[in-house]
This record gives sequence, C-alpha cells and structure tokens, in this order.
Amino acid sequence: MPDSFDEQGYRRKLIEGGLSEADATALARRYAAERTTQAGTAGGAFRPAGSLFELPDGPAAPEPPPPPPSAAVARSEQMAAESAELARTMGLPPEPRTVVNALAEKVSGVAAERRTQQMATKKTTEKPAGATGELAAQVSQAKQAALLKHTKQQIKDMQLSLFDLAPWPDHMRAMPNDFGRSAIFTTRNKKVPRATLQREAIFHISKDVEITYTGIELRADSDELVFAQVLEYAKRTPLGEPVTFTFYEICQDLDWSINSFYYKRVEDCLTRLQATAMQFSSQRIGRLESVSMIRRFRVLDRGKRSSRCQVEIDAEIVVLFAGDHYTKFVWEKYRKLSPTARRMFDYFATHKEPYPLKVETFRLMCGSDSTRPKKWLEQVGEACDELRENGLVENAWINNDLVYCKR
Repeated sequence: MPDSFDEQGYRRKLIEGGLSEADATALARRYAAERTTQAGTAGGAFRPAGSLFELPDGPAAPEPPPPPPSAAVARSEQMAAESAELARTMGLPPEPRTVVNALAEKVSGVAAERRTQQMATKKTTEKPAGATGELAAQVSQAKQAALLKHTKQQIKDMQLSLFDLAPWPDHMRAMPNDFGRSAIFTTRNKKVPRATLQREAIFHISKDVEITYTGIELRADSDELVFAQVLEYAKRTPLGEPVTFTFYEICQDLDWSINSFYYKRVEDCLTRLQATAMQFSSQRIGRLESVSMIRRFRVLDRGKRSSRCQVEIDAEIVVLFAGDHYTKFVWEKYRKLSPTARRMFDYFATHKEPYPLKVETFRLMCGSDSTRPKKWLEQVGEACDELRENGLVENAWINNDLVYCKR
C-alpha cells in the first residue's frame, strides 16, 4: 500500500517557497499522479526518467526490481526546497537533480574519457601516438554525438519543457552561466554599426570554454533582454514546440514603449537571435557543433490586429543549463540596468561568492572597443554605483584595477 501523500500540504509548501498558486497546484497534482502511477506499476513496467538517457548497448537487461522514486517526483521535491531557499536568501540555490543533470554527467564522462585517451597517447611513440590519438578522438566524438542525439529525442518524447529541466519563478529570469561569463552580448556604442561575424572566437572568462560565433553582433542593451524574455515565454512549452506572443506583450514585459519603433526593435532582435550559429566546447559538456539562440522565428498575420510572433528555442540550449549551471535574477531590477552594469551583474551573479574581476578582463567580457583606460575605469565605477543603488548586490567597488562584489 503506498504511503499517504498530503497533496494540499505539499501545495502550500510550494506556494510558501515562492511559486504561484497555479504552478504549485500543477506540480502537486503531477507529484500525486506520479506516486499513484508508481504504486500501480510494481510489476516493473515503470521506467525512471533518468534511465531513458542511457544509450542502448547489447541485449535487453533482466527484469529490474521495483524502481525508486522517479525523476519527476525527485524534481518536484527538489523544486519545493529550492524555491523555499531562494525566497529566504535570494542567493543561488543548491544544485537540483533533474533529467538534464543526467545528461551533464553522461557528457562529462565522455569528455573525461576523451581527455584520458589523449593523455595516454603521449606515453607511446610519436607515430602510433598520432594514429591512436586521432582514433580515440573520433570514437569519443561519435559517442558524444550519439548521446546528444539520443537525449534530445528523449526530451522530445517525454514532452519536457525548460521549466522541467531548469525551473525559475515567474518574477525572475534565467540565463546560462556561460553566457554571463562571455562576450556573447556586447556593450559597444549604439552609434557603431554592428559587426557581422564569421566563425569568430568569443571571449570567455574560462580558458576551458571555447565559443565560435557566426552571425550579427548581439548587444546587451536589447538582444540580451529579448532573449531572456523569450526564454520566459517558452519555459513551460515542451521543447521543440513553438510559443507565440504579441509585440505588445513583449514590449510591456521589457518595459519598452508601446509603439511601432519598439515593435520593429523587437523584430530586429528576434531576427538577429535566429540568424546565429555557435560552436561551443568545454570539459563540462563536451562539444556542441551548432547552437542557435533561437531556432525559428516568424511573424504571423503581419499587418493585422491579430499579428503575433512565433518562436521556437533551440533544444540544445538546455544543455548549457545542465547541472544547475544557470543564473536567476529579479527581472524588474535587471531590465532597468545600463548595458555595462548588466554585464557586470551577469558575471557576479554566476558565482555564489564572486571572484574579483580585472578591469581589463571585464572590458574584454563586454566586447568594448574602449582604448582609453581612464575612461573605461570611470564607466566601470559608474556600473558599480548603479548595481549598489539598484539593490541587486549589497556592494560593488574597484580597488587596484580589480572589481569586487559582495552579493
């Protein structure tokens, strides 16, 4: 007989943790239904969600013993604890166990295997080392590509959403940490034409991460905000399915004026975000060959009162969120920041206890063309003042060409 479950009590716990009543009700019902399903599948028909992310290898395994609680149940329990902690501290939450965490572990394992094989080749003679190393790299890349393809298909089959994999409250927005630590979004002067990049290396704080970008330059004053809002619209839609919204809705959520100028600005941002292609590699997740900020975008019923945007996010974007490697921030405060202050917060928010940042490193992270160190130092100081006044951090200051932050 299954253990009793207080659905209403669990719902109250989620609401106290910061979720809306609708989300809390939906998750509580989903949790209760999952427990009921497990209770009725003692014969072994039930498969934990995590097992779907293992590549098939060899003949079918013997009938498994009764399964432990599913990933959906564990995800709901963790989300309640995460939301409660976030409401109390407004700091970064503990790492959750989600389906996408399993992906991170698998890819990290493949990457680790590749590094081990590459190190092993150094101990052999020169000619065999080259051949062995090349073969090892090919095998490793094939495994990784198969894993990513398999996992994306499972995410689609299970109709998982970004909210299932990386949840955040509705009054906040979220961004992968690697975007916050790189020059994907620049702070160049509005009067300077945007650059068109072709397989251009993008600066990242970590030497372990390599990003190659093709597309029109993206900027923090507009493109970054639009991207964050699109993720918000799409977070509850199963990955691979489009989401629609009006120009009026997104301008309102961005706190932009409601007129044709800003409608065009939104459309230009969405067009740029779609026309992107990134190659991304790191020891954490291996290599992603082609990732677009937005997979598909079009305007429906253009010129009519019913006109609206239809957007589909790239399913591989969720890999960058894997292992809780994403940052949540209060939207109402974040969207008011100047581009330089926003980029500074992007970096500091990706650390629970921020490391000091060199002023010159921050310039590279902003993609700034400033050639006057004194002028740039003044801009950085103004960004520190802005963050303090905005209330997103407790303090930010410069000392000996280093930028410090206390969250």
